[in-house]
Amino acid sequence: MTVLLGPGGRAFTAEQSAAIRARDGSLLLEANAGSGKTSVLVERFVRSVLEDGVRPQRILAITFTERAAGELRARVRERFVELGRRDEARETETAWVSTIHGFCARLLRAHAIAAGLDPAFAVLDEATARTLRDRAWEQALAGLLDGEHGAPALDLVAAYDTDRLRTMIATIHDALRSAGQTRPVLPRPPQVGDPSTLRADLARATAAALADLALAGAGKRVCEARAKLARCAELLAATPVAPSAAALAEARFGAAANALKSAPCTRYLGALLDYAGACRDRAAASAVELLDELLGRYADAYAGAKRERAGLDFDDLELFARDVLEAEPALRRSYAERFDRVMVDEFQDSNPRQLALFEALDRDDLFVVGDEQQSIYGFRNADVEVFRARRTALSAAGRVATLATNFRSRGQILETIDAAFAPRLGPDFVALREGREHAQASAPLVELLLTDADGWEEDVGEAADLGDLPRTQRWRQAEARLLAQRIRDLVDSGDARPEEIVVLLRGLGDLPVYERALEDQDLLTLSVGGRGYWGRQVVRDLCAWLAAIANPRDEAALYGVLASPLAGLSSDALAQVARAGRGNAWRAIADAFLVDPPDPRAGAALEGGLDDPVCDCDPSDPARDDGRGDRVRIDDARDPARHDGPGDQVRRRPSPPNDLAGRLRDDDRERLRAFAVRFRAERALAPRVGLDELLRRVVDATGYDLHVLSLSGGARRLANVHKLLRLAAAF
Repeated sequence: MTVLLGPGGRAFTAEQSAAIRARDGSLLLEANAGSGKTSVLVERFVRSVLEDGVRPQRILAITFTERAAGELRARVRERFVELGRRDEARETETAWVSTIHGFCARLLRAHAIAAGLDPAFAVLDEATARTLRDRAWEQALAGLLDGEHGAPALDLVAAYDTDRLRTMIATIHDALRSAGQTRPVLPRPPQVGDPSTLRADLARATAAALADLALAGAGKRVCEARAKLARCAELLAATPVAPSAAALAEARFGAAANALKSAPCTRYLGALLDYAGACRDRAAASAVELLDELLGRYADAYAGAKRERAGLDFDDLELFARDVLEAEPALRRSYAERFDRVMVDEFQDSNPRQLALFEALDRDDLFVVGDEQQSIYGFRNADVEVFRARRTALSAAGRVATLATNFRSRGQILETIDAAFAPRLGPDFVALREGREHAQASAPLVELLLTDADGWEEDVGEAADLGDLPRTQRWRQAEARLLAQRIRDLVDSGDARPEEIVVLLRGLGDLPVYERALEDQDLLTLSVGGRGYWGRQVVRDLCAWLAAIANPRDEAALYGVLASPLAGLSSDALAQVARAGRGNAWRAIADAFLVDPPDPRAGAALEGGLDDPVCDCDPSDPARDDGRGDRVRIDDARDPARHDGPGDQVRRRPSPPNDLAGRLRDDDRERLRAFAVRFRAERALAPRVGLDELLRRVVDATGYDLHVLSLSGGARRLANVHKLLRLAAAF
């Protein structure tokens, strides 16, 4: 087979060439890490246009992230330009290259009425969705407890406790929606029979066992068995209600004594087990019914809250898109015929709901790319079985191709990975092969550094000087020291430069331990990817500032700002603010410190001094209208007008007395006053400046950069602040 030439005249491998050529009919491509799958996607797109006569607008390409979509579009455009096809390069700008959510949003905006949506619907941000979920849960729980179920509902909530119950219901809600249910419903449990017959059998067996043991002597085991039998008889005679599981469990006895091995005792123990199981099943069935009602109430309340705001979350985008395609056959055919090629990347992280969308568009032209070995198991309820089932279905028709050649790593490293993961991933594991020739290394490319996990908490471990590292297991501290020393040796010997070294960790919980160990070796670190960067305290502080500016009702963000150096409140002060009650923190602060008449110089407080009041508004006041559906109430027309940023005029409603300022220490009072004025001013200014400018202003006003530099590893921490500013500027 003749290999194909790609960008820059580089030849594709035989397996890449085969995947690019196979454009007739559906195909699943298993693409190992570093095997050039994006290059294959790009070349299939370009050759579909140039060789098959497909216009760019008739190709749908679905990627996992917006960044991946942007990269794919840019590389397709560059490839057309390289081939001298500038018209096609321009057409690429309007091609359907996006995430699955981007595609669904585009479809729904074009057919909002058919989908039963407000044409001006908005996609909810996480903070808003979280607030709506919180309210939905409270409404659902209150409705269940106030409903007709009475004591059983109360017992259910008491058995689980509200926090565990909420987590369970929210998890089930999201999982069932990912599986394709628009309104989640629990599966019905098997039919459970009436345990009354088994109760009667147990009563007869109890009497027979008591009679059998009447003359069995006074041994300790026998006496204990008689007492338990008597207790069981009392339970059965006392009330028609089934005894509790704990009470029935206490009625069991062992057969240690010969007298307890008799046929009547054996029948009793069997009857007790059967009756307890029937009671358990009946109670479980009742609990499932209550849980299903609670799940339904939660789903309805959350859906209603979103509908009131004309908002959709990410799950809604996929569900409504799927539903409108299923409900409107003509629309479904229209979209299926709109595309001559459908390409899906990272297919291993799809779920059944997304598969239904892909299948709705499939005219035997669906090209999916994925790798089971790179699956983010469970991410957003992804189901790797979707990938496996598709692979099995297409294998029989010979429509599965594989890219197993890795172009990123040397053979010795790949051999080590294969040896480590092949036994764990089983027969479906596809071994990685080296794709490039490298000069023979003068030293081993794989080293194994071992740290014994035992003995560190004993005298020897306590005597070992591991330095001032963050608290964790001492063996982990020792491992971090060993790793840092080895990297220092590599740098000192000239075998590697610091910027060429990457440390991959299985989890991020102990990331600070390894960072400190490396810093103690005068090696600066930069955390990238995953939650590593966004979990940094400096990043969390500044993101909390932006979140609170956008929505003071996001109290997780607001309290994060108050506790950070951006405000600097003590724990006692935070507790005093919290006394205002959930949802009232910003209102309490505003009522306590922002009572001056509004200043027309809105937005100038940071330049003119923090004592200059800017606007007297309470964005969290449920009585003001912020254009998102909240009501307006004007109680006193004589009150001076209040401002909520440019163009908003809301009159002040009389507030109840607020003694927050009087309950604070002098230093906390002044810090909170300065924060309140600054926060109000920045909210007024926010619509007119970029995110990076908002961040720079608060960093400069509070001296946050100086605080960061004063910390251990301050230069690295400040670099993270600067990185956030760059990201904000590019957003």
